[in-house]
Amino acid sequence: MLRTSLALLAALALAGCAAAPELQPVPPPPSTLVTEAPEGGVLLSQLGYVNAPPGFSIPRGAEITDRIDSYNNVTLVFTIPSGQEMAEYLRTNLFDMGFEITADRNQSMLFTDGHWQGALTTNGPYAAVSLRTDRETSD
Repeated sequence: MLRTSLALLAALALAGCAAAPELQPVPPPPSTLVTEAPEGGVLLSQLGYVNAPPGFSIPRGAEITDRIDSYNNVTLVFTIPSGQEMAEYLRTNLFDMGFEITADRNQSMLFTDGHWQGALTTNGPYAAVSLRTDRETSD
């Protein structure tokens, strides 16, 4: 009887040590899909970007001097508009594009939509917007 009780106690103890079920990550809440640029803006998709976040826009007439359009990184370097004008455009429009500004100081900012992380960096007449995602493959 003692052996049976000890065996039962050991079995219960081991059952309590079994691995917990693996938790699945919770996806971010879906954002509203933007299909039109705000007044004075143009969607990156309209400029030929195929990997940009849907609905992301920049000021119409922006002069892009360098660009990267990769599945996990979209970067634009501008000479027009100025960094200050680009920052103001993003402050005004990021929320409607589904992004939240997480830092904004000295004409630079960070923002996210839960899937993409963005940054604006300015330096004199130049501005750069970089958008990154953790996608590991080009789907």
